Amino acid sequence: MSMMKKYKLLIGLIATIITTAIFSCNKDFDRTIGDKNASDTTTVKFGNRKVLYLIVDGARGQSVLDANTPNIDAILPNSIYSWVGLSDPASTANATNWANMLTGVKKEKHKIIDDALTNNNLQNYPIIFKRIKETSAKSKIVTYTSSTVFKSLTTGADISNLLADDDAVKAAVVTNLTSDTASVVVGHFTGVNAAGAASGYDISFPAYKTAIEKFDTSVGDILAALKKRPTYNNEQWLVVIASSAGGQFTLPANADDQTIFSQPKANSFVIYYAPTYRKRIITKPFTGNRYLGKTIRFKGQDVRAQVDAVDANVYNIEDTTKMTIELKVKKNEDKFFWPSVLGKRNEWSGGHPSVGWVIYLEDAYWYFEWRGTKDGDYHQCRGANIDKGKWATLSVKLEVRNGQRFIRTYTNGSYNNEVEITGSGSLANSNPLKLGFLNGNGHGEPDVYVSDIRYFKFAVPDGVIANYACQTSIDQSHPYFNFLVGYWPATDGNGNIMADLSSQGHDFKFQGAYSWESFNDLICPPAPETLAVFVPQTSDIPAQIINWLKIANKQTWGLDGRVWLDQ
Repeated sequence: MSMMKKYKLLIGLIATIITTAIFSCNKDFDRTIGDKNASDTTTVKFGNRKVLYLIVDGARGQSVLDANTPNIDAILPNSIYSWVGLSDPASTANATNWANMLTGVKKEKHKIIDDALTNNNLQNYPIIFKRIKETSAKSKIVTYTSSTVFKSLTTGADISNLLADDDAVKAAVVTNLTSDTASVVVGHFTGVNAAGAASGYDISFPAYKTAIEKFDTSVGDILAALKKRPTYNNEQWLVVIASSAGGQFTLPANADDQTIFSQPKANSFVIYYAPTYRKRIITKPFTGNRYLGKTIRFKGQDVRAQVDAVDANVYNIEDTTKMTIELKVKKNEDKFFWPSVLGKRNEWSGGHPSVGWVIYLEDAYWYFEWRGTKDGDYHQCRGANIDKGKWATLSVKLEVRNGQRFIRTYTNGSYNNEVEITGSGSLANSNPLKLGFLNGNGHGEPDVYVSDIRYFKFAVPDGVIANYACQTSIDQSHPYFNFLVGYWPATDGNGNIMADLSSQGHDFKFQGAYSWESFNDLICPPAPETLAVFVPQTSDIPAQIINWLKIANKQTWGLDGRVWLDQ
């Protein structure tokens, strides 16, 4: 081969490499920019953006999932959807959730708490139709419903028709989609809720199951009409199918996770469908650690347990002691007045006599109380409120800082309060360590389950208390395991003792007519408002709609909802 040919071949090869690199860089660049700025994935198809919004009352997300719904199932591969969406769990009127779905804010803002719409705040938080019209005055909005209350909420629509029933609503939506130029089409269906109210909100009730499947047939007819539009290929449709709320139903015990997701009335569903969407399923978030076993119910004066005095000296709090006490408590009443839960003192009576300490319940919260040998007075450090029927981890720590001693309380790992204990001196005594009712007068009787009791002769750091508060057991992986002088899982399930698994081996011995009872609960479930942000809520939908329509979400609107993406 001549030098000239070699030279041309080399130049061609270099050009090919450079061209490939340029296109590769461009692809990477496009993808990076797209991921960063995209609000959806409908960037390849151009055309008029429109919304079809189908609202169905009383359709529990779980029931729709379990029913035979082939038309809904067919669109899921191109949908963002969730069967564990949430409506307002505190709503007492349909209009509250309808307002959420039409304004994009919750009742604290729109103020609609009854079907009369009295004292509402729609002038400041209007129906989303007004926001659409402000941006695009020519946008046509039509709504169809069989509810007079729902119709009264659709102010701002160009057409708002009150019809006889769901069949008429479906027919009207189909007719509109056949030829109309509307930008937003809303169809509101009430038949599922009517069936649920009459029979029950679960597909184990035939009438309710039939109503859900009839709604699915209506969805199929409506989607078929949508896709037959002569202009369909030049349009970009977002189809929103959502329930305004679920309905009351008693869940099986093994399905109740004691969170907002076990409130069937609040269990809605939402589907955002667009042909260009990628499938995204939004599932239930982490709701807490599962805690199960058998333990004792300490109720009244009869059922108690104690570590005998001969073994209990190690649980004394001297004037130089550092310690941390942790225990899990599940109470069976909302409020109590001064029953002891765990303590080491001669008695627990009005006036707080005798040197020692006690953990007790007052009203909805709990306290650590003590009397020492020096100042001749009692002192208390308050914990937080604990909910009836839910396990809570109570922690008490005595730590020393700059020569001063402090008692600190924590609930589920979160710090509550602090009181100085320096002047109290020693809390030591020769009494047993007592669990449940502590002899005395002037205080109430407990009704609690107690488990996972830990006594460290060490001031466990706050971060470690927080990290382990929701754990249901402890072993040598705990950084302060070797400082344990008492560890009673209290889930033994049989026998006449609660075994101490620490190196001390000081078992709690039962008194009274005790019995081991099974439990299967969550420990430290997140608060409802914390969980709710992880799943779609009814108030999210207007934000999703205006995002699809490429309308800027102005901060002054104060929308509560978020936009869910398919990526």
